[in-house]
Amino acid sequence: MQFLMTLLSSVFSDSFIESLKIMGLGMLGIFIVMGLIFVVILLLGKIPDKGEKKDKEDKKE
Repeated sequence: MQFLMTLLSSVFSDSFIESLKIMGLGMLGIFIVMGLIFVVILLLGKIPDKGEKKDKEDKKE
């Protein structure tokens, strides 16, 4: 009985550690994608609209 418990605990701990590695890679992928989306949003915010140029010209006149 002790042998069976030892065998099962080693199998469960190995699979548990492996699942943590897979989960960590998935979370890393999610954070990378979130970072890329954040950078794209920042870059899109830097691009001026064509409408903004017309508004500034109208205010000068």
